[in-house]
Parts: sequence; structure tokens; C-alpha cells
Amino acid sequence: MRLLSILLVCCSLSVMAEVRVVDDNGDEVRLAVPAQRIISLAPNITEVLFHIGAGDQIVGADEYSNYPEAAKQILRVNNHAAANYELILSLKPDLVIAWQSGNGDKIINPLRKLGIPVFVVETHQIERIPNLFRRFGQLSGNNDLAQQRIEEFTQRLQLLGDAQTGKSVVRTFYQIWDQPLITLNGKHMVSDVIELCGGINIFADAVPLVPYVNIESIVAADPQVIIAGGSQEEQPGWFSSWQQWTGISAVQHKQIYLIPADLMQRHSVRILDGAQMMCDYLDSARTAIN
Repeated sequence: MRLLSILLVCCSLSVMAEVRVVDDNGDEVRLAVPAQRIISLAPNITEVLFHIGAGDQIVGADEYSNYPEAAKQILRVNNHAAANYELILSLKPDLVIAWQSGNGDKIINPLRKLGIPVFVVETHQIERIPNLFRRFGQLSGNNDLAQQRIEEFTQRLQLLGDAQTGKSVVRTFYQIWDQPLITLNGKHMVSDVIELCGGINIFADAVPLVPYVNIESIVAADPQVIIAGGSQEEQPGWFSSWQQWTGISAVQHKQIYLIPADLMQRHSVRILDGAQMMCDYLDSARTAIN
């Protein structure tokens, strides 16, 4: 009887320890216990894992994982074009977390064929980032800190959104490259941030996610503010080239700004810092226009 009781308790603990989480492709990932050896295939994933307390559990990361500082010491296992599958296998990971649009099926599918559990993320809206915290917390066994991070992020996002109430809409062009001119459409989270700040992405309806555009289409849309990836301290060489297009409202009113790409294009907690900068720049545009 005592042996039966022990067996029942052990079975109960085993069931309780099992982790089941659905990824952004709708696939359920099952782990016998929370993962202790995690591979991160994208910098946004690495940032979120550190943020919810799972940084020490990352045994391999992509070459662009540079934040926080400790992430720079993690062994590199992939870049945007390829992954070192032999190295990944040698690290004996419990779980690989991948970014669908960043890594693609060409990297993700071979990992599945190797029998490694793969959890895929693809976040389009800033309000969905807390859901990443929750699921990464479940997968890594860091539920408590993940919940705390959810509350912090949600509160800050709410305050930022509330501050935009009643403000006029600002036509916004977001530039990620100059030759050729490349932007992001309305399905990208950057566009969601623009909307949060009371702006409208002039290429929201463009296809595909990362469309190539020409100067004529930008002039026709007449953005009131131009935001590009970069830092004000280290302006790219093409930054001043906008001055020749005096027919654009943003140029006329000197409303051209830079936001570090890592703060805007990574789906992690730091996007709130980028969002704050975006909202401040749109406020400046409103003042200049009026």
C-alpha cells in the first residue's frame, strides 16, 4: 500500500512537471520538465529570455545577440542565413527557440528533423509581447519573474498609450535602408508602434512585409515625419540627403529623426524605449506642423 502511494505521488509530480505551450505557428511544444539548456536563434529571443530570468539557461545564440552584455559571451550557433547543426547538437539543448520571419523554414525545419523541440515565435503587435514573457517563463521554469515582467511592461505600455489620447494623426515614413529605399508595412510591429503614438504608416498597405519603395511614392504620400534606424550621435551618410526633397512636409519642417534599430526592430522589452522616442518625435512633428 505504501509503495502504491509513493508511485502515485511520483506520477502526480511527473504530470505536474510536464510543460505544454503553443507557439505562434499553432504547434504545441511538450517538455517533460522546463528547459535548462536553451538555444536562442534571434537577438529578440535572447533579450526576452534574459529579461524573464532565463539568461543563464541559454547555451547557444545567434551572432547578433548583443544585449544584455552577458549575451555577448554565449556561444554563437547561427546567423540570418545558416545554422551550425552539428554544434547545436553537441550542446545537447532541451529546447530551441526560433523566430519565424527571421530564421525561416530553411533553418527551422532541419532542427525538427534532428528531433530537437523547436518553439517558434512571430509577434506582430506590441501588446502581444507580454505573452512572450508568459510562455518563455513556462518553457524555462521562470514563471514568477515572467509574471512580474508582464505587469511592468503592461503598465508602462498603458501609460504610454494613454498619453496619446486626443492627439492629431501624423503621417509617418519609417526607413530601414537608403539604397534602395526600404520600409516596413502595416503587419510589422514598427507600424504598430507608429499607430500607438498616434501616427499612420504611409506604407501600411504595401506588400510584402519589407517593401522596396521609390522616392516618387514617398513624395506623393507626403509624410509629416521621417524616422530611420540609427543614432543621432552617429548619423549615417545618407541622412542629410533628404534635404533635397523640399516638397516633403517632414523635410520642410525639419522633422527627420533616428531611433536605434535595436530599440524598434527587436520584439523585446526595449521596444518600449523605442516607442517612447517615436512618440516624442511625433509630438515634435505636431508642434512643427501647427
